Amino acid sequence: MCDKSLVFFKKEKTEVKEKYYRELTLEEAVHTASWESGNVFHKRETFISMKENVLAVRISVDPKQGMEAEIFLDSPLKYEISEGKDGGRLVLLGRAPTYAAPDYYECKDPIQYCDKEGIRFGLLVSVQLKSGILKREGNRLYVSTYDDFYIFLNGKTDFDGCSDLWGSLHTQAKKLEEKGYDTLKEEHIRLYKSIFDRMELQLGENNKEEKDTYQRLQEFKQGSKDYDLMALLFHYARYLMICSSKPGTQAANLQGIWNNKLRAPWSSNYTVNINTEMNYWMAESCNLSEFHEPLFDLIDRTVRNGKITAQRLYGLEGWVSHHNIDIWGHSDPVGKYAKDEYPCQYALWPMSSGWLCRHLWEHYVYTLDQEFLKKRAFPVIREAVRFYLGYLTEYQGYLLTCPSTSPENRYMDEEGEEHSVSFGSTMDLSILKELFENYIHICEITGEQELKAETEKALKKLPAFKIGREGQLQEWYEDYWETDVHHRHISHLYGLYPANVIKEEDTELRKACKRVLERRGDEGTGWSMIWKAALWARLKNGNRAIQLLKKQIRLTEEVEVSMTGGGIYPNLFCAHPPFQIDGNLGYAAAVTEMLLQTQENVIEFLPALPKDWKNGYVKGMKAKGGYTVDFAWKNCILTEFCIRAACPGEVVVKWNQELHHISIGEDREFIYKSGL
Repeated sequence: MCDKSLVFFKKEKTEVKEKYYRELTLEEAVHTASWESGNVFHKRETFISMKENVLAVRISVDPKQGMEAEIFLDSPLKYEISEGKDGGRLVLLGRAPTYAAPDYYECKDPIQYCDKEGIRFGLLVSVQLKSGILKREGNRLYVSTYDDFYIFLNGKTDFDGCSDLWGSLHTQAKKLEEKGYDTLKEEHIRLYKSIFDRMELQLGENNKEEKDTYQRLQEFKQGSKDYDLMALLFHYARYLMICSSKPGTQAANLQGIWNNKLRAPWSSNYTVNINTEMNYWMAESCNLSEFHEPLFDLIDRTVRNGKITAQRLYGLEGWVSHHNIDIWGHSDPVGKYAKDEYPCQYALWPMSSGWLCRHLWEHYVYTLDQEFLKKRAFPVIREAVRFYLGYLTEYQGYLLTCPSTSPENRYMDEEGEEHSVSFGSTMDLSILKELFENYIHICEITGEQELKAETEKALKKLPAFKIGREGQLQEWYEDYWETDVHHRHISHLYGLYPANVIKEEDTELRKACKRVLERRGDEGTGWSMIWKAALWARLKNGNRAIQLLKKQIRLTEEVEVSMTGGGIYPNLFCAHPPFQIDGNLGYAAAVTEMLLQTQENVIEFLPALPKDWKNGYVKGMKAKGGYTVDFAWKNCILTEFCIRAACPGEVVVKWNQELHHISIGEDREFIYKSGL
């Protein structure tokens, strides 16, 4: 297996530190940093527990030199330090602002507070010593010791209705202190590894040489074939998903959970015309199904508000959401404070509710969880269908969305004037074709009949996809020219990927999709390049897909907003620019699509294998239909695989360009070895 550590060296001497080294071990989710200062060796080990609500730190102390440390809590938000009774603890209690203007919006008071409004939050820091002195003076803790010591930080908000933050923090702190650092670390690693170790991936030959990650990125930029680095990025994406979308927490936003600014890039939104969904493309196929749950919780909250939006804004039943939602499930259009000339190009788009529904369906098709389908997915999808059945408008014998946009893009009319609003955009119709097909299928599975007949009728009246004058899949109902042929959004290819509305037998439409990608070009934001990589993979062109992945791995330090460039920062975060996590998480989905596809009830191995990935193996990847697969290849030929099924039955498998009908017996396992 590949080395799953992000390693950073700093060998040059500075005024304070020398021999600086830090490492994040993805296999254990533990971070270490070490350095020398004044001929004294220092080491700090840190982890955030998968099991408990704690950030735990071990400070190693040179027993000959000892250490004196000062510990305090601070926050850029409004807060006060509690006077707590325990001298070994500090408690910070604060309140979030009621308004934080987007970083691109200039106003007099960008950060606003209102008394007794805004989320309340608390942090508690406690220190454990083996020996020495620990005392509190004012708002600081002071440590003097010749032994290693430990720092625990736990937190709590009132988002879930908690009315006693102080008490909750101290109850949790007592539990943590009783367990102690070693037990907390052992529990964390055991639980984390039980999740992370579900999958393995190796691409090419394993590179055993220890290198600074920054150096590896520099060499990759210069053309090195470090496929171990590409596998590392895949595992990094799994690590980021596990950390930022743990069941019971909030869904990963534009920055996951790694935002350090009061006015975050794009407000750390849930931007649901691609970015939030891209975060979760990998969840099922990468064997992290339960980490999809925070998104489902967010959808549930949005449904409640979306029913009000549907009724008040459109006079319709069902539920709807637009371009952005937030932690409370905001569902109305955004754009009130827009500074640009064309806010409708993103604001006027009531289709995210349809897209979000596909994640509920995806969870079912990967897990075959009947209870989830009937009790959780079906009611949400039904009410989205109900809204769209009312929203569609008759035109020339078809049912179309009106008004309609193609997210964030514009077109030119015959006079050369720019517009964003039209009717029947290809993305709208793609989402509805998929949503209606899925709903009909759910009705057949569950025996439900409500809205089934109406949905079948509406599906038949949606127009077919159109091919434009350039041989491209049209983005709008009419064959308009785009104002920007290289636009970062590729919304009209939704039906190809992530959906499967444009199927493998739709030869002409797939050619038209290919033409779109050729015209758009390979450049774009980080997430845009990743989406294009996944689209090329769906078209079975792995060599084009890997070109996009390589472009995204280009080292950058650009932090200003840009709609092109992409790249990756030295810590391997994806650049939009600035940082957005969708490119990281989407990367894993694109790699999965290159190695395994499940379309039309066929499991296909290595459908888009690039020639660069000559040898490799995978363990624990998921396929639709409740299957878990391991497989290996050599010289681009599949040599062995194992399929483990949720239940006995028949499955069609394609490998080395041939279809095979396989029967899986009561042991629920099928193993193939070629003998090569």
